[in-house]
Amino acid sequence: MILFATLLAAAFVAAEGGEELRLFQTTAAKDFREIATPGFTIHPYPAVEALDVDAARPKHEFLALGASLTDASAWILSKMPPEKREKLLRELFTPEGCNLGAIRLNIGASDYSTGLYSYDDTPGDVEMKNFSIARDDEFLVPMAKAIKALRPDTYVFASPWSPPGWMKTSGLMISGNLKDEFMPALANYFVKYVQSYAERGISIDAVTPQNETMCDTKGQYPCCTYPAAQEGAFVRGHLAPAFREAGLSVKIWVHDHDTSTNGAKRVNALLAEPGVVESIDGVAWHCYCAPEFSTNMIPIKAAYPDLPFYHTENGPHVVIDERTEWWWAAKVFGMLQCGCGLFTSWNLCLDELGTPATGAHLCGGFTVVDSDTHEVTYSQQYRLFRHIGPFVKRGARIMEVDGSRDGTRLILFMNPDGENVLVVACDGTLVRGKQRRRLVIKYKGLYKTLPMPGGQWSVSTLVFK
Repeated sequence: MILFATLLAAAFVAAEGGEELRLFQTTAAKDFREIATPGFTIHPYPAVEALDVDAARPKHEFLALGASLTDASAWILSKMPPEKREKLLRELFTPEGCNLGAIRLNIGASDYSTGLYSYDDTPGDVEMKNFSIARDDEFLVPMAKAIKALRPDTYVFASPWSPPGWMKTSGLMISGNLKDEFMPALANYFVKYVQSYAERGISIDAVTPQNETMCDTKGQYPCCTYPAAQEGAFVRGHLAPAFREAGLSVKIWVHDHDTSTNGAKRVNALLAEPGVVESIDGVAWHCYCAPEFSTNMIPIKAAYPDLPFYHTENGPHVVIDERTEWWWAAKVFGMLQCGCGLFTSWNLCLDELGTPATGAHLCGGFTVVDSDTHEVTYSQQYRLFRHIGPFVKRGARIMEVDGSRDGTRLILFMNPDGENVLVVACDGTLVRGKQRRRLVIKYKGLYKTLPMPGGQWSVSTLVFK
């Protein structure tokens, strides 16, 4: 069913000299599919304020949807039978599925690894003479190469959960802070990492200096807290110069943590540090603190309109059942509309228990691979991504559109060729207990009504040009 419907989506090409209008939908009752839909008419609907596509205003560019190829996810993929792994990767990284265009790698161990490790555990090795990513050659590198083979333009960015323990106040990868005297060594560590992956044919497009810069895991799993001034000093005085001296065109995204009020204060302080804005290429965010992200991100984007934003982590959960398609629509649409050009899930795949893991969290996989049968279950987040990835092209503009949402959550994109993609989520609740929700779209002076299924959740994608 997924393959058949995807081929329809992938084959969408506007007819020469004509207009195309196609509708794809997933509901609680039926999987993703294309359904017939009537076209636009000249007649308005006076009782409904139309979504005015003609007057929509372009905002920032869309880069991709992505997921984290953690050490744990790579291990899961490596244990799958080759034919099942190939099928899953195609459903993840081609228009046969959700067409992910970005992956996030962990630089050393995260809380979703098969064990704790760094790439240089030799105390005092500031020149990185013993640096090696040989451990990644077993799982991470082969899976990253398989993904790049399916989608060569996959954007690859990477984040550490901790520097090597000997660089920190704790002496461990778990807990502690970076010692200032090891900033040059850590910059060398990043350079060696990027060069080592390049030697294996994988270009690292961007890095963040630290995952979750405000997070002390209280001895649970790798972390390293960074005051804003210290991250600024590291980026400005060490990391950016080290990349330049090595001839590496790697982008640097700072913060890589929450959109909370404290997170926003930290970002403002960081960007105010002398020379930081000139040394970086973006701000990375996690949206675990919704609904605060809208209030806190928009003023920063207004103050730094040319500084790109990226969402780098948030994914399914094993036991929290609120993370439905409707819930994810608020997160994904909201972060994209607040300035992010990228939305990244967390673990690309895990087993049914949310493992392997080195930490205590019960995160779930973007896809879940059964530990016995290797059969795949697709998360609610996947089902929402499925309605964006195959249709929205890199370089598309996220559009600001006025008009009645009628209780739905929606986002409008305009592809580089002028094609419009409207994605709508509805929770199925009825108006006055007996009427369906619906949208009216105005486009080129014509009108179309788009009725939502009543009594069940739905996600719809309307593609028109």
